[in-house]
Amino acid sequence: MVLVLIEIAVGILLVIFLIIKAIKTSSRDVVGVDMNCKKCGIKTHGLPCPKCEPRTKSFGV
Repeated sequence: MVLVLIEIAVGILLVIFLIIKAIKTSSRDVVGVDMNCKKCGIKTHGLPCPKCEPRTKSFGV
């Protein structure tokens, strides 16, 4: 019985946290992707950086 009450309390706290997060987040926010490489700064549009990524010649094998 006590375990059920603890789970209900944790669930309520989680719901309150998510509601607060949803209220504080702007409606124009989008799940972001890093547009630039963190090391060299070139635009990558979320893809691996061609300059900083180690080059391997495995031919996809």
